[in-house]
Amino acid sequence: MGALASSRARLTLLLAGIPLAMAALAFFAMPPLYSLWCRLTGTGLRPNNPEAAQLAQPTGRFLEVFFESRVFDDLPVEFSCSVPSLEVEVGREALVAYRLRNASDRVLHIRPIHQVSPVAAAAHFGMRLCFCFNDQTLQPGEVQEFPVAFTFAPSLDPRIATVSICYSLFAISPDAPRSEAQLRIQRAIEGQGGVVSPNFRRLSEAELERLRAEERRGER
Repeated sequence: MGALASSRARLTLLLAGIPLAMAALAFFAMPPLYSLWCRLTGTGLRPNNPEAAQLAQPTGRFLEVFFESRVFDDLPVEFSCSVPSLEVEVGREALVAYRLRNASDRVLHIRPIHQVSPVAAAAHFGMRLCFCFNDQTLQPGEVQEFPVAFTFAPSLDPRIATVSICYSLFAISPDAPRSEAQLRIQRAIEGQGGVVSPNFRRLSEAELERLRAEERRGER
């Protein structure tokens, strides 16, 4: 009986260890897979405003969220959201999808920028998934669909009942100076709402000049 009990104990420990081993494997294996998925789809997985993007904080308060799509620089792109508006519970993650279609016969390099209005809502808005975390490349005739997962934090002013999320697409050149692209986009979106895209923020003239100096040094 002692040997049988010992064998059963070892078997129990072995079975109990399988989930732990699987969890460890997922911990080490999934980040590279996530990174690969990001590179293939162009969808960023790092959160924007992580505090606002926390899940499982339902509040029973609801917003009407409107989705706008704008295209700049005469980009030959068909660009739209899966729904024009959505009722969203504050504190709970919501999901929509955006569709981009290259209507031309040339490769397009695109920088998506998102803005939230009213500006007072921007600080309480977070995203876990968004195609605006990365520049996008569309091949001739290519169609891509991107999920966007977002949350409004419970700290959002309860007097705010409607919010607009606007995505703007700008043409960029992979070889153009970053500072010039930044300044051009910065001027185009001036006064259009709170800019909260993770890879974009308004730079001062001093910051832009430092960026230009770095670019000049890199060309030598």
